[in-house]
Amino acid sequence: MRHNDEDQMEKLLRQMPKIKDDRDPKQIYREIQPKLENSPRRSKIVPAFALVAALVLFAMVAPMFINNMQFDMSLSGSDSSSEESMDMATMNEDEASDDSAADTSREALEEESSLKLEGEEETNDFAAAEIHTAEGKSFVTSSYNEGSEYAVTIGVSLMEADNLEHGGSTTPLTVIVPRGENDTYVDALNKIRGAIPYEDYGTIAPTINDNVKISEGDIGLASPMPILVVTDMAKGLTSHQNRLFPKELSDTFSTNYTHILFSDNGSTNGVEIGNRVYDGPVELPTKNKRAYFKYYTGSLPLLVAGHDRYFSIGDALTAMTVTPKQADTSKLEPSIPDTVKVEKLSLESDRAVVRIKLADSSVLENNDETIFALEAMMMVAKEFGLRGVVFESSQNVTIGTITLNQEVSVPYSPNPIPYTE
Repeated sequence: MRHNDEDQMEKLLRQMPKIKDDRDPKQIYREIQPKLENSPRRSKIVPAFALVAALVLFAMVAPMFINNMQFDMSLSGSDSSSEESMDMATMNEDEASDDSAADTSREALEEESSLKLEGEEETNDFAAAEIHTAEGKSFVTSSYNEGSEYAVTIGVSLMEADNLEHGGSTTPLTVIVPRGENDTYVDALNKIRGAIPYEDYGTIAPTINDNVKISEGDIGLASPMPILVVTDMAKGLTSHQNRLFPKELSDTFSTNYTHILFSDNGSTNGVEIGNRVYDGPVELPTKNKRAYFKYYTGSLPLLVAGHDRYFSIGDALTAMTVTPKQADTSKLEPSIPDTVKVEKLSLESDRAVVRIKLADSSVLENNDETIFALEAMMMVAKEFGLRGVVFESSQNVTIGTITLNQEVSVPYSPNPIPYTE
């Protein structure tokens, strides 16, 4: 109120006419000084009474004002408390989240550290296990006890190998089967051919498993041969099967026999399977002079012969350092890695053993990759009809079952797989 009164008074004063006083300030002071000295003093009783009245009035009004303030404060305090509690809750959640994140981070770091240590231990254990298992590890069957065992080969087609010209690839799987007293090779084959998990190796069950009955018979030739009774077989083969069926048969029987014989309803002549007609014994090809590649889509890498024939071992080995010509979906790989380099080849005087000089820059470690590469070369030597191989190297070490700088016999067959009765 006082502030408004002062404003109003100032406004009134501004509206008054201007009065000009030409007197000197000293003169004015001299004129009013006697009046100031003679004026009566103002009584202090009235102001004191006014002060007491004001205090009484304040005492009456103050409780109501304080209650209102408390009420207002309680409302704003409630909102503030709610917001504060929400903020606190949020902060607690954030802090809890941060703590949780920190704990999680710490746990993650500890877990990572733990896993790192475990990983290092596992790596070391794995490396040790790999070295341990690599001693004597092999991707070929070098030898077996002929008196008590059969090394049975089963030709199979590959699921993911395709060639536009040849339609696909086959390879033999090798199983060592105990030999019964009167068992023939065919008996051992019949015993296991239906029990192998072919898909585990990225292969398809052989066509002979389609109701083909196999026995061994003597038809007056130099030695007995397998007789394949195809009466119950679905002989209308697809174009893909038609190309691969003869290759499967060669992979299955050529290690033990030179010929096979088809029989349909008791006749061995004019037996029609797919788009081929067979009359009498069928000769199995050998010494194909092919290169070998890697096929690894299943539980084991497989050695797979290519389709091309080569004039020399050197040409075949060169082909094995690159991916073969194949369809885009095909998964054949080079069998000789960049770490293994062939410097030169030579035949020994008896022309039955090839000496393969490995360059000093080769990284010859006792691991799957190197073992596979050397054994692929040995399979090529077998294809060229040789007896053995000597890998010449500046390193005198053993890779798998191969001792460098010493003659090693060519394998009996590739791709040994486990089998238990």
